[in-house]
Amino acid sequence: MSTAETECATTERLSPADFLTLGNALCGIAALRSIMVQGDFSGTNSRLFAGAVLLMLIGAVCDLFDGRMARRWRSTPYGPHLDNLADVITFGLVPAAMTLAWVGFDDDWAMPAMVAAAAFFLAIVVRLARYVTAAPEPGIFRGMPAPLCAFTVVCVIVLEPPVPMALAAIGCVALLAVSRLPFPKPTSRTLVAVMVVWAACGAASVVAWAAGLPGGETGMRFTAASELFAACMIPVIMLKLRHTTRDRFAPRTTRRRTLPRPRRRVVRGAGTSRRVRLRR
Repeated sequence: MSTAETECATTERLSPADFLTLGNALCGIAALRSIMVQGDFSGTNSRLFAGAVLLMLIGAVCDLFDGRMARRWRSTPYGPHLDNLADVITFGLVPAAMTLAWVGFDDDWAMPAMVAAAAFFLAIVVRLARYVTAAPEPGIFRGMPAPLCAFTVVCVIVLEPPVPMALAAIGCVALLAVSRLPFPKPTSRTLVAVMVVWAACGAASVVAWAAGLPGGETGMRFTAASELFAACMIPVIMLKLRHTTRDRFAPRTTRRRTLPRPRRRVVRGAGTSRRVRLRR
């Protein structure tokens, strides 16, 4: 068997990281099924809604670790494409369906909700396509990452603001997804640990809320409010850090000192005149 045939056979087999990515897609399909079974949420008082959020959290953990697993062991050419397709399902289609189910299909705001959901879904598709084709930048994403966009939409629904305000917030999330604002990549162990702890706290609050435990709804709303606050502050902090770093390492320019122009005095002699330059 030649080397080319061996490499071809090797790339046809999926790696463990690819199976983790497929787990993300499976969580998205299961979450979408929960939303379809429920139909109209009529608010967020539904265990199926909580189950969909919990499945999204599991999918986010799979999405967080599949890249690290691929870098540590083995990656295949299918990896980036599988990751994009899974993210489109879990973090694009599921939040859009949640928006439609939360507003309701017979409500007066059903058509504006359809526009907001479609805008969000298309923004996630464009953001993921740009991520694959653009040159990678060390340490940052350009535009809000798809998982953060998805959970920001979920948190807006959990807090249950007025429908026009919620749809406007979802439109702003869609704009952040296709923007050029910098967002940090989860490359350091500290940031990964923070994200895992936040996902665990979110899952615990979702389970407590769905089970009707005392303080479950309060914990759910507090988790949603903290996520919205972080989503708003991250780009501001990143822009501030970039400006500070650029000013610190920028070359210092020295201002040239302008000398005063020397005065001249006319000296008149016998039939002649000449100018004498005086120095200060």
